[in-house]
Amino acid sequence: MSEGRIQTLEEDLSAVARAELGGALTPAPGLLPGEEVEHPSPFKYVVIFLILVVVTAVEIGISYLEGSVSSGVIVALLLFFGIVKFVLVAAYFMHLKTDQPIFRRFFIMGAVAAFVLYLIALTTLHVF
Repeated sequence: MSEGRIQTLEEDLSAVARAELGGALTPAPGLLPGEEVEHPSPFKYVVIFLILVVVTAVEIGISYLEGSVSSGVIVALLLFFGIVKFVLVAAYFMHLKTDQPIFRRFFIMGAVAAFVLYLIALTTLHVF
């Protein structure tokens, strides 16, 4: 291939990539590549940390209810609070809240695929 043809091919590929990624390659002023909005302030990170500490303390308290509350209720509450903590960590500390939607989609698709694979494995082991 000639030099001019390679350069034209690179320009075409660059244009297609920019069109497909919806501007993810060029950051907005003051933002990093892939970000839609600014990161939360350090104070917000501390607040999220404190919320995680409180939720963990509640989970520990729930685990001490064994015997006075049915096991199904305890498991349901612990799963709920575990999901709350998972979402908070993924949204803020993994920056999925501030990044392009495509990153969130890939993360959610991976989490759903892992959950489905886990259910398939449990089914093949005759757990259900």
